[in-house]
Amino acid sequence: MDKFKVFLLGIIIYISKDWFLKMGSKWFEELKDRNHFETRADTIRNRFWKAVVLNISVVCGTVLILIILGIANFDRNLVIRMIAIIIALSASLGRGGWSIQSVKGSTIIERIDRGMFKISQLGATILLLIVITMK
Repeated sequence: MDKFKVFLLGIIIYISKDWFLKMGSKWFEELKDRNHFETRADTIRNRFWKAVVLNISVVCGTVLILIILGIANFDRNLVIRMIAIIIALSASLGRGGWSIQSVKGSTIIERIDRGMFKISQLGATILLLIVITMK
């Protein structure tokens, strides 16, 4: 049940920091120190959403140029590839990194950061494998 709560908080943190802190403080004692985790939650949220916007811009811009040059055709496979690339890059570039690191490395925020990275990498891999096998 603990892993499910961490997973659920991992989704919630990207949607609403306040909701994350409210729900998290009910489930995990360490999150009751709101001030300590508020900055780390902001770091994760900001890095993730900046990475998403940057990746969408770069991927869409690149694909647009490839389509204009006649190198690529816009189809379902291309859209799935684009989504997989955006997911994989956003997970990599959007990590909290050292700025959320604690001495023990096992806070809820760190567990969420690692868990969401793993989940998004697996999701991107599945999407890329689906595209590779499509005709």
